Amino acid sequence: MRSAAFLPAIFADTDEFYAERGALLMKRALIGLALAIGCSLSIVFFILTSATLVHWYSIIACMFIYMFPIATAIQYGRKPPEGLDAKKAVVRKYVRQLVIVVIGWNLIAFMILPGLDPDTRLIVISMFVTVVLGHVLPLSLFPRYAIAVLVLNLIPLSLQLTSLGDADIAPLGIAGVVFTFAEIIIIAWLYVTDMTGLRKSSGDRGAIEPDLTVSGFRQVKISSVYLKSPPSVVLQLVTALLLVIALRAPEIESTLWCWFLAFVSMQAIRAAVFVAYMSRTNDDRVGRWRAFFAIGMLGSQFVWFAFPFIFNAALSDFHLGVVAGVLIVIAVLSSIGLTSDRALLYANTALCISPPILFIASDINFWMLASLGLTAALTLFLVMESIHESAIRSLKGGLLHKLANYRARKMEELNLDLINARHRLTEVNASLESQVLERTQELKHQANHDMLTGLGNRYRFTNMVERALDEYHNDQSGFAIYLLDLDRFKEINDGLGHFAGDHVIRETAQRIRDVCGEDHVCARWGGDEFVILQRYVSSREEIYRFSDDLVNKLKMPIELSSGPVSIGASIGVSVCPEHGTTAEELLEHADIAVYRSKCMRGTVSIYNDNWGVEAAERVHLAQALRNAIESQGMDLALQPLIAMNTGKLTGFEALARWPQTDNAPISPGVFIPLAEECGLMPMLGRWVLQRACEMLQDVAPDSDLRVAVNISVLQLLDVDFVSEVLDVLTLTELPPERLELEMTENVFASDVEQIRNVLSQLREQGIRISIDDFGTGYSSISYLLDFPLDTLKVDRSFVTALNSGGEGIFSSIIALAHGLELSVIVEGVETQKELNSVIRLGGEEVQGFFFAKPMMLPELEGWLIEHRDTSFDIKQKFPFVSLG
Repeated sequence: MRSAAFLPAIFADTDEFYAERGALLMKRALIGLALAIGCSLSIVFFILTSATLVHWYSIIACMFIYMFPIATAIQYGRKPPEGLDAKKAVVRKYVRQLVIVVIGWNLIAFMILPGLDPDTRLIVISMFVTVVLGHVLPLSLFPRYAIAVLVLNLIPLSLQLTSLGDADIAPLGIAGVVFTFAEIIIIAWLYVTDMTGLRKSSGDRGAIEPDLTVSGFRQVKISSVYLKSPPSVVLQLVTALLLVIALRAPEIESTLWCWFLAFVSMQAIRAAVFVAYMSRTNDDRVGRWRAFFAIGMLGSQFVWFAFPFIFNAALSDFHLGVVAGVLIVIAVLSSIGLTSDRALLYANTALCISPPILFIASDINFWMLASLGLTAALTLFLVMESIHESAIRSLKGGLLHKLANYRARKMEELNLDLINARHRLTEVNASLESQVLERTQELKHQANHDMLTGLGNRYRFTNMVERALDEYHNDQSGFAIYLLDLDRFKEINDGLGHFAGDHVIRETAQRIRDVCGEDHVCARWGGDEFVILQRYVSSREEIYRFSDDLVNKLKMPIELSSGPVSIGASIGVSVCPEHGTTAEELLEHADIAVYRSKCMRGTVSIYNDNWGVEAAERVHLAQALRNAIESQGMDLALQPLIAMNTGKLTGFEALARWPQTDNAPISPGVFIPLAEECGLMPMLGRWVLQRACEMLQDVAPDSDLRVAVNISVLQLLDVDFVSEVLDVLTLTELPPERLELEMTENVFASDVEQIRNVLSQLREQGIRISIDDFGTGYSSISYLLDFPLDTLKVDRSFVTALNSGGEGIFSSIIALAHGLELSVIVEGVETQKELNSVIRLGGEEVQGFFFAKPMMLPELEGWLIEHRDTSFDIKQKFPFVSLG
């Protein structure tokens, strides 16, 4: 059941004290339902004694339905449901069951009321109002439900009375509709009273400091007037109903009910003002609400004042005396809630005693009446003044009591805060030394450990080396220092992001810790470098054995969100005392050793005294390489590509060369790794790309020959790489179809999505893409499927293996490439025997010293003059034959 949205704010749905209200509802429901059942039985017996009850079985059925809400209330009291939602569900269930009972009573009323005589019908209706109160009043804890049940009880009954065709009783039906709205004041008053009591019992009393100012006291007085008015309104409604029933006569019955309708309408207006006042939020306009209340009070008294004048002629002297007595009673009842407001109290008293005085004036001497009336009025006003003064003192006393409670509560809270503060201060003082010690230990740990991996840091490791050196000086026990540098970590960190790089570092640290155990000291030196201290080294075989365990452990794949990656490590070792007797010497020599290991592409190197000179020379070599690239001191060689089916020249592969003025050229096997290590590959790659395009345009400008250029991972990860390639093609006027970009398999260990996107953009321009040195890196068939590729280049190591039974692997690679619709270039063919094997096993193009070595521009121009118009007879011992 849902309440209408237009109800005032005081009836808004709220979960405040829902559990307590639910428990009270079920207790009161048993009382209310018992009252309803008792009144229902009284109605049945009264009808049986006064008239014939035709539909008795329907009443018995309705009485039986009462068992369901009673059972729900009893079950709730015995075992309250757990959880707010469960409690709400039971309350809704009770309301639905009560609604079914109400509907049953409405149906019964529609059946039996038309057959009753007017007097019996009126008494039955009066008793039914008590039944309605039994239904509604317990639900005042949930005002929306209460209003819904009230409307469902009274509105159908009132409409039925209006439609019975009895003109005398029709005003009573209309009064019943208005009475429904007047009764809302009861629901609102009971709801506010209950909620105030719950808040007090929960400890909210005195939560707000009372306002003892003049304006604050005015607020208290008007609130007192409003909160005490509902009992007066209800009692007046009951009195008016009893008066009308007692004075009923055929000739004035319709008029009586019309007067009662007017009186109920006035009380409904007062109820609306009461509900509006209780629904106000932060409204301090006391005068406005006092005026509203006064208007409602004056209107109510005016209706009472009109009663004896309207029915004076039709009532006997006895009845007029009864009316006068009732008015005196009303004077008392209506004064109940007005004692705190002198003006309203006096005005109400004057209005109540005026009608009796006027009645008496019609038969008694005027001067005698005036003296008696003045005496009675003065006496009554003195009584009212005494009552008013008592009420004001009571209000002020209540405010002072609230203020005292508020101040006492605040003092208790302050004392409690002081006690708690003292306890906290004691605890802080007691634990301060412990906290300082813990913080000192934490700072000491941070100063000695790496935050990412939890391993020791440079400072701690250096101290451990110093300690080991002290032990060496005491007992001559040597030790070894290992420096590990991860392979390809920069590609992973730059390609997959720093989060992936951090995960790799943490996993590597854990693996190093697992291999070292408790016998070794391991630490993170910085970046992707780790150091290990091994005590009591007995032989170099022990060093190699331990290094192999480390490398094998580190080579195991590491799972990342983008897929597994594998890394290795280069290890440099220095031994005390052979390579130094200070921490600086040993660590420096281990660093030189690991550098040597990377250059030699090995896994472990033990320091040699000659390497120190080589390391210095390598620094000078790196600087010379940078200068050579910037000053165009590099050169380029092109090696031909030959089609295996025709023997014709199809293009060249561009290979960087570094000539020296006085010495032999420096091998690419030396300067290419050096460029990668020093971050010069992007610069070198840009130069090679542009120079290769220029050379092809120089030697074969109008042909369809292509040039293949090697590119690095770092170039592919550059966001400007695509535009750089297109700028070079535009500058050299080389068609995109004549350019082929070669990349090694290590691109699959980088940011795969980024690289795939770059390659797709290049291929859309017509540039060919190939995988170089296939089978020697980290290829995956899934990557070959996903990447936009044109060519697969078979590494020379597979060609060499053909001489020792490697045909199966070679043919599998060819079949794989063709299955993926990739053309195949076979590298490194140097002999006729290798060529014959390659021809037999398949491939589209071939490259190697058997046809031509890489040639600089002058040599290449001469070679092209001699062989441009020839094709290679790749099946003969002599390589070429004239086509002319």
